[in-house]
Order: sequence, then structure tokens, then C-alpha cells
Amino acid sequence: MVLAGTVLTALIGYYVFPYKWSFPLSMTFGSILAATDPVAVSALLNEVGAPPRLKMHVSGESLLNDGSAVVFFTIFADIFLAELGIEGLGRSISVGQGFALFFKMSVGGALIGVAFGMGLMLILFLLRHRLDNEENIIQISAAISMAYISFYVAEIVCDTSGVIAVVSCGITTQAFGSNMINDKHMMDSFINLVEHLLVRPS
Repeated sequence: MVLAGTVLTALIGYYVFPYKWSFPLSMTFGSILAATDPVAVSALLNEVGAPPRLKMHVSGESLLNDGSAVVFFTIFADIFLAELGIEGLGRSISVGQGFALFFKMSVGGALIGVAFGMGLMLILFLLRHRLDNEENIIQISAAISMAYISFYVAEIVCDTSGVIAVVSCGITTQAFGSNMINDKHMMDSFINLVEHLLVRPS
């Protein structure tokens, strides 16, 4: 979906807009606009009383789209900056190198996220049933910290997609470690609060 949106938007920028953009610049422009915004859709689903599971699917799909769009932006922005001929900016990337870089950033980010998700599950397991009600916040702190660390390692250290790493970490933890959370109500309430503060409709 992101690739189709990127290409279609790039074709409009390349053939329709009167700016005489190069194709790499058009693809960079397309990758910026290809990322979907779930806020309006979530607001509509709230109005019609849609089940929370459907809203979660929409938000999750949007996160994966955002991660893919960032990968496309990184690749085509490098190609465009290399065209400018400014030393130290961008790099020339062939078609084969582009595919290899895409799979490295996306699959590599996913693998890093799975690894950190497994690490988080180990922490949750060690803390399971060992904390009282007031100390259960430690599990929430561990979850938030692991999300930030996975993003940093993937994006900065390994030069892969940090967004996809965080999504993969969350999916892994939810699929295999949700029963290790002592107070699921506290965890859900905190996540809902963060989501409300960060992505509430304007």
C-alpha cells in the first residue's frame, strides 16, 4: 500500500507538477505523503461505536505503513542528495542496492524488535507475581524503556528502521508475553493515556 501510494504521488509530482523535479525527488516527496494518518479514522470509529479491536488494527496498520514510508524516504532522499553533488550528503544507490537496503532496514528492524520483545518478556517473567500493587509500575517502566531502547539500537546503532523495530517489539510482547503482566488494567490505562496525549485529534 505504501509503495503504491509513493509511486502514484511521485508520478504526479514528476509529470503533473510544473517544477521539473527529478524522479528521486518526486519519490522522496511521494514517500512523505504516503504515510497514512489514523487519527481521523480513529475519531470516526469512535463516533460510530466501533469495537476497540478494529481501532487497534487500524492503528497497527498505520504504524507499519509509517515504518515502510520512512524506509522509502531514507533511500530516495539519499539518492536525491547525491544528485546535488554536495560532498558528504547522500549516496548513489543502484536498483539492486535499493532493494537490498530496503530489506536490510525493514527485515533488520523487525528482527531487532523481536529480539528486544523477547528480552522484555524475560524481564516481565522475572517480575511476574513478585511485585505488590504499587510496584507493578516497574513493569510499565520496563515496557516503555525497552521500546525506546529498541528504537535507538535499530535506528542509530544498526542503521535500520526504528519504527518497525518498536512495532515488532510490541507485537512480540503482546502475542507471547501479555499473560506475564501483573496488572493489565494499569498497563492498558497507561498506554491509553499516552496514546491520547500523543495522537489526539487537533
